[in-house]
Amino acid sequence: MIFNLLTERWIPVLYTDGRYERVGIRQALTEAGRIRQIAASNPMDNVALLRFLMAVLMWCKPELSDVDRARLDGDPQGIPKPWLEKLNTHEAAFNLLGDGKRFYQDASLKDKNPRPIADLLVEFPGADSVNHLRHVVHDGSYGFCPACCALGILRLSVWAPANRFYPASVNPGSAAYAICQRENLLQTLVANLPGIPAQAGQAPWLLVDEPPNSPGAVASLAWRPRKFWLNVAESGHCAYCGQSGTLIKRLCIAMGWPTPVTTAQQFGKDVLAEFQKLNSDYRAKATQRRKLADKVVKIAPVISKCRMPALLQADSSTANAPLGECDAAKIARIVDQLFTAGEHETIKELTKKPTKEEQPHLERDDTQVKKFWVDDPHLLREAEAIGLPDLSADVALHASKFWRDALKLRAAKAVAIGIVGDGQYIFHDTPAVSLPGAAAVKLATLTKDCADTLRDLKKEITPNPKRLHPEISAAIVLMTPTTEARIRTTLAKQVPEADHNEFLRDIYAPLVEQVVACTARGSPLRRRESMDRAHLALDSALNKATAPANPAPAEQGASDTAAAKAPKPKRSRKKKGGNA
Repeated sequence: MIFNLLTERWIPVLYTDGRYERVGIRQALTEAGRIRQIAASNPMDNVALLRFLMAVLMWCKPELSDVDRARLDGDPQGIPKPWLEKLNTHEAAFNLLGDGKRFYQDASLKDKNPRPIADLLVEFPGADSVNHLRHVVHDGSYGFCPACCALGILRLSVWAPANRFYPASVNPGSAAYAICQRENLLQTLVANLPGIPAQAGQAPWLLVDEPPNSPGAVASLAWRPRKFWLNVAESGHCAYCGQSGTLIKRLCIAMGWPTPVTTAQQFGKDVLAEFQKLNSDYRAKATQRRKLADKVVKIAPVISKCRMPALLQADSSTANAPLGECDAAKIARIVDQLFTAGEHETIKELTKKPTKEEQPHLERDDTQVKKFWVDDPHLLREAEAIGLPDLSADVALHASKFWRDALKLRAAKAVAIGIVGDGQYIFHDTPAVSLPGAAAVKLATLTKDCADTLRDLKKEITPNPKRLHPEISAAIVLMTPTTEARIRTTLAKQVPEADHNEFLRDIYAPLVEQVVACTARGSPLRRRESMDRAHLALDSALNKATAPANPAPAEQGASDTAAAKAPKPKRSRKKKGGNA
C-alpha cells in the first residue's frame, strides 16, 4: 500500500455549498476557491493543515508577485495547476506508506523497538498516562487509518511538546497561533502567507536526516521534530475517525529536528555551558548558582553588546584571564567571580533590563528568551510566544484578556482569530470575532485597556485597599463572562468612533455597580461612598483609555486642571474594634 497524500482523501474540508469531504493536497489547492475552510474536528489539526498547505504552496511558487495575487483574487477555483508542477515531479515524496521513500519518515528506524500508535494523537492514552474518559488499554489493541496518521504527523510538526526524550516543535508547546480567516480557503492561505521569500530547497518532505542550517519559511511551517516509521498491521476500524480499512497500530519514533534558535539564544546556551565548566552547581536546577546562571543567560546578548566595559571593569582577575577567551567564557568567569565575592549589587546592575540608551544597539532577537521561529507569521506577539491559561487559572483571564490581546496584535489583517493551544495539553478555539472596520479594532483595544484597569477595582471601592477582598475578586470574575459576551456582540456591528466613550460606559458601568452592590459592607452611607468611589475609578479608566495619544499642550493643561479640581472622596475613620 502506498497512500499518496497528493491524491488520497485525507484532509477534511467544508465546501462553500455545505458539502463535507476529505480531499488530497492537489485537490485542496486547485479547489481552494470553492472550499470554505479546513474542517478537522480538532483545532490543532486545523492550524497544522493550514500551515502545511501554505508550505506546499510556497514550495511550488516561492514568490507571489502583485500580479499573481490579483490573479488569485479573480480566480473562483483555486491555485492554477501550472503553479503546482513540482507536485508532479516529486510525487513519490508524498507516499505515506510503501517500500520506497516515505513522507516524513526515516527507514533507519525499522529495527527500533516499536511503540503504540497513540504517540501521534494526544487524545489517546500514552505509556505513562491514562485517559480515564476513554477507558481503553494502552496495549496496541487499536489502530489509526493512514489519513489520521498523516494528521497526527503534521500536528506534531506544530504542537509537539518537549520532554526528556524529544525536542519541541518549531515553536514551544506553549505557543499560541492566530490564523486570519477569510471567505474561502484560497483567501485564507494567501492572507496568512509569510512575508519573507521562500527557500524552496528546504522542503521537509524532501529532507531526511539533518535539519536546514538556517530554516526558511517552507521548512519552518512544516518542521520535523520527530522521526517516524509506520508499521502497517491489518484491516479494521480506525479508533479516531471510525472508517474501515488498513490500520497502523505501531510506529517507530525517535528524536527529530531540534527547535531552531536565534543567534542570541545560541549565545546564551554557550554562556550556560561556560558556567557549567566552572562549577557543577550550575548543572543542578535548584541551586543559587544555577538561578544566577539562568538570569545571566537571558541577558547575555545585552551584556555582550552594551555592558562589556562595565563587566571588564569589575574583573579582579584580569591578569589570570585565559588567552583568547571568548565573550561567553568571559561573562561566565567574571559573573561567577562576582558571585563568590558577594558583589550582588554589581551583578544586579549587569543583569538589569535594557535601558532606553541601550535599545538602539540591540536587535529583536537579543531580548528574545523563548526558543521559537523568530519570523513565524502566525504567533500572536512579535518576538514572544504567548500561552493560554490552564484549568487552574482565573476564568476572567481566559474570557477577557486573551482574545482581546489577539485582536489587538493581529488587527492589521485578521477578520477573526483562529485556533490556539497551550503547553498543558489543553487546546482551545478562541472566540471568532468579526471586525468590520478600524473603529471596531480600536474599540477592541479600548475595552482591553479598560478591563486591565478595572481588574484592580477592589483597590478603589474600599477604604482599605491593602486587604485581599476575595469577595470582590469573585464578583468580578463571575460577572466578566456576561460583560465579555456583550462586548463581542457589539464588536460585530460598526461602532462610530465618536460613540466609543459612551459604549464603554454602557458596558462597564453596570458591571461596576453590580460588584459594589453585592460586596460593599457597612451602613448605607458607607455603601454610597463605595459606589461614588467606584464611579470615579470608572471615569478615570475611560478618560485614560479614550484620551489622545499625544494631546495638545492646551488640552493637556485643561485635563490636568480638571483632574486637580476633581473632589476626593472622604474616607471614614476606622473605629477601634471595627472592620475596615
